[in-house]
Amino acid sequence: MKTVSYDGKWKGEVIFYDPLTMQQEAAWEVAMSNFRKAIDDGLGISSFNLAQIPGVLECVSEWHLDGLPERMTIDSFSKLPRTERNHLLSFLVTEISKVYKSDDDPNE
Repeated sequence: MKTVSYDGKWKGEVIFYDPLTMQQEAAWEVAMSNFRKAIDDGLGISSFNLAQIPGVLECVSEWHLDGLPERMTIDSFSKLPRTERNHLLSFLVTEISKVYKSDDDPNE
């Protein structure tokens, strides 16, 4: 597990699975592919976020952010202000990408 601190609107911690399982890696890859497609299609922030959220949800073990549910869902994210939601997701994507790109292979 990997714990990171978030200092945005909803301060607290998020705990990621580390290492990711193959299923989590695949969910992350699909989410990032959908994100790139949304960019290529000229869509906006909400479409970008909607593409990212399923991958994020697969990779997060625990949510400990002030004012947010302990179990986040797509519906939970949709109720957040767009700009702040985007900031949170950008942070999460950056942190999950670090876990995804890690050279630590538990099978070696």
